[in-house]
Amino acid sequence: MKEAPFRSAEEKREYVTRVFAAIADRYDRMNLIMTCGIVRRWQRAFARHTGLRPGQAALDVACGTGELSLIMARQVAPTGRVIGIDLSPEMLSVGREKVAKSRYRDIVDLRYGDALALPFADNCFDCVATGFALRNVTDIRKALAEMARVCRPGGRVVCLELSHPNGRWLSALYRPYVRYVIPLLGRWAARRLALLEEPATMPGRAAPGRVRAGLPPYVWLPESLAVIPAQQELVQLMSSVGLNPVTYHNLTGGIAALHVGIKPNS
Repeated sequence: MKEAPFRSAEEKREYVTRVFAAIADRYDRMNLIMTCGIVRRWQRAFARHTGLRPGQAALDVACGTGELSLIMARQVAPTGRVIGIDLSPEMLSVGREKVAKSRYRDIVDLRYGDALALPFADNCFDCVATGFALRNVTDIRKALAEMARVCRPGGRVVCLELSHPNGRWLSALYRPYVRYVIPLLGRWAARRLALLEEPATMPGRAAPGRVRAGLPPYVWLPESLAVIPAQQELVQLMSSVGLNPVTYHNLTGGIAALHVGIKPNS
């Protein structure tokens, strides 16, 4: 895991907030386009590992537009509850519209909140999950510690995240796809979906080790991958906050990974 390309945690937080404000309205469709629909397969894998049952409580940390919140709502319905928290008002607005149109509107509550300071008491959720968000927080270990804190003993902390492909050939194909193709697809999809009006003066790639304030949103993805822990490193981070055992499952050859940590009963 490399050092984040920002001068300070506050600079990263402000930049990430701007990124998601810009892409919120078409975030879900753009993700489908850029993953060729594979994100749906990853979400199904997530659903198989939450361990949730009807009547239980779940927390979706950095919930974005509420995709994982709605998946967990199906599992805890009709008497359970799901809370999602996120720092982006724009992403929350999109998520709340989705929830309002769903059959789970009475059990899903999306709120403004910070992954590094969860506004909940200890030991109050059966499953605490996050999806594609760890690379966006300013302190991954602190976020994991907060997730473990609010998880009930015997409950699960589940992290679905882009990761590091295993295999030389897949890695060789994946790196240029993320670094060059994803930003191009992002710009194309944004224009196609009438999302962004990129100014003619929009700068290109940042200088090595830096992310400039005007960097287009989907150029942030390859930059952010540099700070994602490798699979075993994330196991160690989750273990260090008291989760045991911690296991992971590679998805699509390790392009994504699903980590599951159990909070011990004692």
